Amino acid sequence: MSIVTLPDYRVQSPDVAARFSRLQQRPVALEVRGLTKRFETPRGTVTALDNVSFSVHKRELMCVIGPSGCGKSTLVRILAGLETPSSGEVRVYDEAVSGPGPDRGMVFQGYTLFPWMSVKENVMFGPRMAGKSGFIAEREAREWIDLVGLSKFENAYPHQLSGGMKQRVAIARALANQPRVLFMDEPFGALDAQTRCKMQSYLLEIWKNVDITIVFITHDLDEAVFLSDRILVLDANPGRVREVVEVPVPRPRSEAQIFEPTFVATRKHIDHMMHPPGQEQKDTPVMRLAVSDPDVI
Repeated sequence: MSIVTLPDYRVQSPDVAARFSRLQQRPVALEVRGLTKRFETPRGTVTALDNVSFSVHKRELMCVIGPSGCGKSTLVRILAGLETPSSGEVRVYDEAVSGPGPDRGMVFQGYTLFPWMSVKENVMFGPRMAGKSGFIAEREAREWIDLVGLSKFENAYPHQLSGGMKQRVAIARALANQPRVLFMDEPFGALDAQTRCKMQSYLLEIWKNVDITIVFITHDLDEAVFLSDRILVLDANPGRVREVVEVPVPRPRSEAQIFEPTFVATRKHIDHMMHPPGQEQKDTPVMRLAVSDPDVI
């Protein structure tokens, strides 16, 4: 049996290297500087995030991944302005973030649609709250609904939709507010594997057609490599930046690429960072049972 040698994940084809060169020349959409978050508990102070710094360029799609306890969800809530950091700062197009704002959208893992509203009414909600007329809000809502492929369901209610369809509505509702940065906190985590794959492809198609920067939280290695330009890898307890990985897989992406050497090499590298060899055995306590038979090992 022949042994397949994987390439170095840091080696990029000329086209990929050129794409990253263009990406780095774009304006910085999101900048995080020295972000630290501490929580007070009955057992003392817990540091969830420690001195986290990174930047995301305009129209970049960055995934954030890390082991349990690395503070991924805490980070994205701070970026969206839903929580305040203990120290450090977040800036969107060089404007300091001090709370929620229309320049940032958020899509959660749970289905956060208003159940008493139709698909169209859910998507219209943000523009209407921003003061747009019903006519303009409805026209714009139909454009976003068409973009996510749900025009035939604009009058349906959330309970009549599948999980994947609900998340497509949630994405349309977030985009209807025309944010400059979209945060997504494991939005496909509750979906079955087949629907999840379809939603990843839908997201890339939407991102291709909308002028928006995306920060996507995930625990799925394949999802991170498939979606990202770059991947922010966090360590846990406390959450610190381990590495920012440039994904060498060419765009446009397709499901067939998950078997290509560059994809596999990148996935393997991140997996080793998150699950170092021998770590599971080291961290998992072994219960030893007393045995009377010396031949039992």
